[in-house]
Amino acid sequence: DRIIDAGPKGNYSRFMNHSCQPNCDTQKWTVNGDTRVGLFAVRDIPAGEELTFNYNLDCLGNEKTVCRCGAPNCSGFLGDRPKNSSTSAHEEKAKKPKKKAKRRRTKGDGKKESEDYCFRCNDGGELIVCDRKVCTKTYHLDCLDLDTRPFGKWECPWHHCDVCGKASVTFCCLCPNSFCKSHHEDKQFRRTRGGKLCCLEHDQHEFNEVQAAENKAKEQSKAMQKKSQTR
Repeated sequence: DRIIDAGPKGNYSRFMNHSCQPNCDTQKWTVNGDTRVGLFAVRDIPAGEELTFNYNLDCLGNEKTVCRCGAPNCSGFLGDRPKNSSTSAHEEKAKKPKKKAKRRRTKGDGKKESEDYCFRCNDGGELIVCDRKVCTKTYHLDCLDLDTRPFGKWECPWHHCDVCGKASVTFCCLCPNSFCKSHHEDKQFRRTRGGKLCCLEHDQHEFNEVQAAENKAKEQSKAMQKKSQTR
């Protein structure tokens, strides 16, 4: 692999800023056997308008970089999927699929368990697994707005505050929404009797399903204990 230093090897395009609603797109071309990146307009650009493109930044550390592009569909962080500005919050909630019961797959080669469904859209398919040791969350590349698998150690959005990108301390059990110590508020979540947190993006039916699953697991645990005591 080669790392291209934009200082001596690049041009003025290295000063272009990021935007969640860019007017340019990047394409990789091979010119005389050498790989080059070209910038192409995705719409008509009026004279004097700043040229921008989506960095699609892949964050490998414990904090995400806050985006200040000012676009109406700004995601809030570099690398996050831009929001659909034409869709209201009510419509987004209505389109949300019913949460499937999570199943975990155990790798036979000694690798850790992972869930069968994407933690963002709740569908199956080809998924990537969070590299944090005890996290079993999986995602589609498309749901992360990525074209290729992240390089090196990758931690999923569940571990980063939705507001500032710092390490989260409170987590929704049904989606990647989470908050750090500074931005956590009790009113952002509802808590089940078993202590699980559900953010307010989920309706009462989804909350009741989590509560019912907890009760079922508790009853099964009691039955197992009773069975072992009678032996």
